[in-house]
Amino acid sequence: LRSRGHKNIAGVFKADDMQGMNRHRGYVMALQEAGILYDSQKVVWFYTEDRTIHPYEGICQMIRREAAIDAVVCYNDQIAVEVIQGLRDSGKRVPEDISVTGYDNSLVADFQGLHITAIAHPQEKLGAIAAELLLDLIQNGESVHRDRKIVIEPELIVGNSCQERKNDEKISDEIKEKVRGH
Repeated sequence: LRSRGHKNIAGVFKADDMQGMNRHRGYVMALQEAGILYDSQKVVWFYTEDRTIHPYEGICQMIRREAAIDAVVCYNDQIAVEVIQGLRDSGKRVPEDISVTGYDNSLVADFQGLHITAIAHPQEKLGAIAAELLLDLIQNGESVHRDRKIVIEPELIVGNSCQERKNDEKISDEIKEKVRGH
């Protein structure tokens, strides 16, 4: 999102699991790296039991408050679908007005003509590593991998739910060109 000119990035995260907390932490770190101030008013938290209602309502409230957002990072693809519906019901277009990203690249990532841009887990690699660890466990006992951490890099799947934003300098240059042309 940062490389596409987004500077007002909201987030929707799950509050009652470690994955949600870690994804929020990644969101905050990405904002910091980009020099963007964290704004808690641009974050919607939800719990498992209200996952189909609260993300939708939270994003609609953000739009009603006229929060300056140009992108939304979502906990997963299902939440991205709820957010897209809330944005559309609030009169916003995805991706023309607001870009949306998900996580998982699941089957729901294809939604009403959009393929949600998402972070995907490399499923085959995860399966191969799990099988390898299981075989090692069977052959060598449980203590072999007790303190071992394995980091598997996710993959960015670029869909059509994100659009490049023109920054003020680009817009200003375009206006100058049009004025010169007339």
